[in-house]
Amino acid sequence: MTPTPASAAPPADARDGDHRFAIQCEVLRLSIRPLGPVLLVQYLLNCGVAALFAWQFSPVRALVWLALVTGVTVMRGFFAQRLPEPFTPATLRAAQRQHTLRTAIWELAHGLAGVLLFNPERPDLQLLLGLILMGMTLSSAFSVSFYTPATQLAITLLLAPVIVTGLWLGAPVMMAVAVIGIGLTAMMWKLVADHSRQLEENIDLRLNERTLREQALAGLRASEQAQAERLRFFSAANHDLRQPVMAIGLQAEVLRQQLQHGTDSAAVQHTVASLSRAQQALEGLTNQLLEIGRIEAAVDPLRPAAVALAPLLNELARQAGEGRVAVRCPAEAVAWTDAVALRRVLSNLLDNALKFTPRGRALLAVRARRRPGTDTGRAWRVEVRDSGIGIAAESQTRVFDDFEQVGNVERNLQHGHGLGLAIVRRLAGQLGIEVALRSAPGKGSVFSFELPAARPGAAAVPAPAPSVALDEPDADAELRPGLAVLVVEDNIVVADSLSALLRHWHVAPRIYASAAEALALADLDALDAALCDIRLPGAFNGIALAERLAQRKPALTIALISADITEATQQLAAARGWHALRKPVQPDALRRVLLRAQQQQQPPSST
Repeated sequence: MTPTPASAAPPADARDGDHRFAIQCEVLRLSIRPLGPVLLVQYLLNCGVAALFAWQFSPVRALVWLALVTGVTVMRGFFAQRLPEPFTPATLRAAQRQHTLRTAIWELAHGLAGVLLFNPERPDLQLLLGLILMGMTLSSAFSVSFYTPATQLAITLLLAPVIVTGLWLGAPVMMAVAVIGIGLTAMMWKLVADHSRQLEENIDLRLNERTLREQALAGLRASEQAQAERLRFFSAANHDLRQPVMAIGLQAEVLRQQLQHGTDSAAVQHTVASLSRAQQALEGLTNQLLEIGRIEAAVDPLRPAAVALAPLLNELARQAGEGRVAVRCPAEAVAWTDAVALRRVLSNLLDNALKFTPRGRALLAVRARRRPGTDTGRAWRVEVRDSGIGIAAESQTRVFDDFEQVGNVERNLQHGHGLGLAIVRRLAGQLGIEVALRSAPGKGSVFSFELPAARPGAAAVPAPAPSVALDEPDADAELRPGLAVLVVEDNIVVADSLSALLRHWHVAPRIYASAAEALALADLDALDAALCDIRLPGAFNGIALAERLAQRKPALTIALISADITEATQQLAAARGWHALRKPVQPDALRRVLLRAQQQQQPPSST
């Protein structure tokens, strides 16, 4: 399942700033929209005013004013302002300044009527001119622009000429009108500011509604995509799970018929080996599916620390087999990351490299890189190189998808299930790193990522390696007949299978279905080992049972058994000296536990 990337939400201040920017852009778009019919009506009214004052006062002055009005009307009607797309903060400010200038020119041309058409000899015409300009102000204040600075400047330039001229040359009644004009200007400034604020609130609501609608649609699309991805994941998982299950069922029937008809031992052994391979394939797939589930559920919290890379890479190379992996890493390479998650990333990348490199070796390489802006200014680039079959460019984008195997189109289960790199992708997302791929067919592949360097002086610890039991018993040793083993398992099928295997080894199993039953009925002092399933019915689980058994008999060898052995469970078992076995338990692992129990029960030899 491909998780939806959880991108970090921007800070609240940044979101508010973006929203404010969007509102300002919308206000400017509304302010420059075409006003053809309105311009025509205004121009005709202006012509009427010019004709009136040409008749009553001066045709020349009226024509000059009308020419100015005609010029700005042509400018606004036929040479509209062009806005940049898309807007940026810089282009928005430039467009606002240009719009303010154009609006100022428009209203100044109209306002010059207060000078050109002002008749010092006729108080009645002065009064008429003042009323006409005030009417222009009231009618055009909310149509000339929606940008507050531009509108307020326009009102001022429309009324200022007649106010100044009236106070300077006007009759007493005109002076009174001029004073009223000053009050009107102040009132219109406030009305414009209130109107603009209401407009911005309406735009804000509309933008919020659109944003919510877009978010809802995006969420719906993401949900549909996630559902489709989930369906594809579970379909692929169902297919790959059924393969080994079908093989186990068929091979079990073959084995039954072989035993029924007395088939020779070699054929029976071949069938048993096929059963074992199918079981191993099934176990490998279930383990990977469990790991994906744990990663997506985030049940293992990250614990960043200083991790020494050289010991970790050398340990991975050693586990891969002699000569298969080379390591090139500076001794001082110490990264700041989660040790467990890093080990899982590297293990999966190395496993992928070795699977598709039938000949040649893989290389684990680390080198220093500069990373400005971090605490240390440094990073470590980690590379997993191989000389294998390589990956074509058109296939590189999908190698991290679930159940994708570019070099395994025939779905050979010996090459895995195509989940290793999908696990890497998920872990990388948790660690905040990006795994890059460089490859070409026939020339191998390079998977790389960068880790932040730990601060100088940080106590470096290697990533945890799988625990290795001390004093490992001899695997070829024979189990002592009659070894007493407590088995607490509530699943009847599993209990019967364990009992059958233990009896085949001549071990004496004591089978119980719950912790309470085992504590009440079992002879605890006579036990040599205890196999405790963790998930048990009743008040006590397997861990609580193990605690009580250890208190009763400290030398008792105890193994916790579960299909979900977590890191915490492993740490607890290691701290108490217990074993932790993951279901399905491998017979060899179970036998080693019993050999350890037998070894501890043997009295020291006397000399």
